[in-house]
Order: sequence, then C-alpha cells, then structure tokens
Amino acid sequence: MTPYEPYEPDEPRGWSPIAVALIATVVLLLGLGGAIWGIQAASRRGPTPSPSAMPQVFPTQTPAPVTPTTEPGPTETGAPADTFPVPDVTTGDFQAARKKIRELRLGWQLVFEGTDPADGSVRATEPAAGSPVKKGTTVKIFVRGAAPSATVPGVMGLPCSQAAGIIVEQGLYPQYDTGREGSVVSQSPLASDPQTLHWNDRVRISCGTS
Repeated sequence: MTPYEPYEPDEPRGWSPIAVALIATVVLLLGLGGAIWGIQAASRRGPTPSPSAMPQVFPTQTPAPVTPTTEPGPTETGAPADTFPVPDVTTGDFQAARKKIRELRLGWQLVFEGTDPADGSVRATEPAAGSPVKKGTTVKIFVRGAAPSATVPGVMGLPCSQAAGIIVEQGLYPQYDTGREGSVVSQSPLASDPQTLHWNDRVRISCGTS
C-alpha cells in the first residue's frame, strides 16, 4: 500500500480561453441587439425636435373690448322716393302742357312771351324737363306767343270752391272779394259780358249767403 499521504485539495482552475471567448461573444451580441432596438425605436418616434422648433405657448391674453360701430346707411345716389322728374312738355301747345302738369298734381303758371296769340308752342319749363320735383311744386310754362282770349264761365250760385275750379279750368284766376266761404253771389265780368279777358286774367267773385 501506498503510504498515507495527507489530502490536499486541488487548486482552483481558471476560465479556459474558449469559455472567455464565448462569454465575450454573447455580451457583444446582446449589446449590439440592444443598440439596434434603440435605433429602431427612435426612428419610429421620429426625430427629436430642436428647442427652436418646439411650439411656444404664451399666456392667454384677455381680448380688448370691441367698440361697436354704427354702420352708415345706404348712400342715396338718386332722387328721394317722393320726387319725380318734370316731364318734357315742349312737344305740344301750352294747353296740352298745362294738362300734363296738372295731372301730376303740380302747380302751373303760364308765361306768355310773344305777341302772336296764335303761337301756343311751349319754349321751356322752369324747373327744366327732367328736374326732380315734388307734388305741389309750381312749374312755369314759357309760351312763345301771346295770351289768347279766354272764355268767362258763369259761376253764380255755385259753391265758392267749385266756382274757383271752373274758373281755373278756363285759364283764368279767381279773385275773392269777400272770402271763400258760401256760394258765389256775384262775379265780374259775367259770362254774358263781352269777351275781353285773356288767359291769366282774373275773374272777381264774391262768396257768402244770399
């Protein structure tokens, strides 16, 4: 038998070169895989915006009060609604012109400028044709000839207002001696008197109670 020898444990053995190489390879692969995963995750999130590209948030400001403004009304470019143009009455004689003016409820005044009573043509009006006027405006009608003879109507006994309208219709003007109330109790000249009046002359009437 081999003489007894005291037991001595074996000295610890170090890592073999092959084991160290395998461990290093595994660590390297793990690190490379983590890097690749990080790159892919970053590419999915998009590029990190620079500080200058970040949206700037400012404190909300209270808007200034808006002062209401009054909008101007529509501009009036034409004549007012209650006006209308003076018609052109120079194409006929003065009686036709007067009739058209009266139909428009305008006042009228005949102005005879000539010496020939046979010339009743209209030279012009004032306001002129086309001028804007309102109802009640008096229009002067200028006649080239002289005033022709007028027929004096008989208005005795008629209401004063009715008598006045008839006198005006004949181209004459009523002259009231005693007011305009009641009926006509006298007139001058009478219808039976010789015809001495012309257009624009006056007939004197007295109104009252008989």
